[in-house]
Amino acid sequence: MPTNRINYSDKINALLNEMPDFVSDFIYNFGRVENYATKLEYCRDIKIYLEYLINFLPQYSEKSIKELTINDVASVEILDINRFLTTLSGNHKESTVKRKRASLSSMYGFFVATGKMPRNPIAATKTIKIPEKDVIYLTNDEQRILLDTVRHGTKLHESVAKVHYIYADRDSAMFLLLLDTGLRVSEMLETDIIDYNLDDCSVVVTRKGGDTQIVYFSDECRDYLDIYFSSQKAKYGINNLKFPAFTTSTGNRLGVRAVEILVKKYVSVCLPEKARIISPHKLRSSFAMSFYAASNNNILLLKKKMNHKSIQTTNIYAKASDTAMKDSRSLLQGLR
Repeated sequence: MPTNRINYSDKINALLNEMPDFVSDFIYNFGRVENYATKLEYCRDIKIYLEYLINFLPQYSEKSIKELTINDVASVEILDINRFLTTLSGNHKESTVKRKRASLSSMYGFFVATGKMPRNPIAATKTIKIPEKDVIYLTNDEQRILLDTVRHGTKLHESVAKVHYIYADRDSAMFLLLLDTGLRVSEMLETDIIDYNLDDCSVVVTRKGGDTQIVYFSDECRDYLDIYFSSQKAKYGINNLKFPAFTTSTGNRLGVRAVEILVKKYVSVCLPEKARIISPHKLRSSFAMSFYAASNNNILLLKKKMNHKSIQTTNIYAKASDTAMKDSRSLLQGLR
């Protein structure tokens, strides 16, 4: 088991030891959630909820968290859950409150589905509406500028440009893959060389939530990956291709934080006005906006590409594209 999973598992078990056994039943049996970070968030959210029950509801005030039963949790009134959500709203962002509500809904839904609870009270509680935010992304022209800097070191400070050749193959393959597929950075970094099939331009990735999926990339991206992987095989004498696809200069698997720093480094020199707002995740948004336009607004195909569970999540890119269409209505005015 990878070190990060071991760390998550230890934290999860520590929290579960503080809670009733029925919480463990949910955490380790609910659906197909294999992402340990998600399981940890579920544990934290449920513990906060159980703490609320014993601290604010008189009928549970004589109990500890460990003494709460599944029947206790099943009998909580809708009004009490709404009060809990209102209390959270005073201390957390709406997106955080929405996530915690979703965690509780998943727990209640699991026990309803397994016949251990008669109802899911969360279903009748107030929903949390989050104001829509503008999609932040790089246009096709901005993506070209970024890739030029990544490939050739354009505009990099002289001292950095001198050693750019060491990382150019890796960074070119990595940035193009992100902009070509919309992969999450964590999904990309978990891949090994053996996961890539350069003959049919595909890679097997473990998606958020634990699903495995074949993702396809362009011929151009394949060529950059081929150059980078060939140099890696030569450098490390790799025979077993179960070797991290993207590594540090010492051969260790690259981390998410390292990619965040790389994005900031390149964007700050070639698109300084975007340096504050562009992160690795915004490269995923950039892919989505470009793909949506290039695919003649095929939102269902984009949903598959982005591996979204709900079309509503994908729809933010359609709405952003519609706004761009409206904002550009007078673009040609005065040119003829």
